[in-house]
Amino acid sequence: MRAVRRSMLVLLLVTAIPLAFAAEPADGKHRSPFNTEIFRPQVVLHEVPLVTDAAFVTVTGVVFSHAPIDRVTVGERTALLRPAEPKDLVKLAKVPPSATDAPFRTYFEVPDAGLPRIGVNDLEIRAWGTDGRKSDLHRVTVVRTLTTQENDQ
Repeated sequence: MRAVRRSMLVLLLVTAIPLAFAAEPADGKHRSPFNTEIFRPQVVLHEVPLVTDAAFVTVTGVVFSHAPIDRVTVGERTALLRPAEPKDLVKLAKVPPSATDAPFRTYFEVPDAGLPRIGVNDLEIRAWGTDGRKSDLHRVTVVRTLTTQENDQ
């Protein structure tokens, strides 16, 4: 009787081990059964001028997140942060549906984001949460034109 139980236990273990490995994803990455994408910070920008003759632009917006925001970078500058007020939320053109459930809403502002070149300038915007998550990278293209004084010369 013991021999039968022992052989059944060995048979059970031998068949269970390959099944455990077969349950792994084929690409080798472990996937969570939950969609954690919704917990990433989401950046929503206020209007940014697309064409200007100034050497600097002001970039503002609101970050919706499930954890406090550690920092927001615009280009190579770190933004000033504060809790978003209702007046900041009203200025937003469109808010993603998943962002409305986020408990943390942080207003950010960079009053002097530099446009170093005449012509096309790309500003990269990204938010980092205190939980280690970061937002998608947003790129805003602003065209800097010559001022009227520079055109006259």
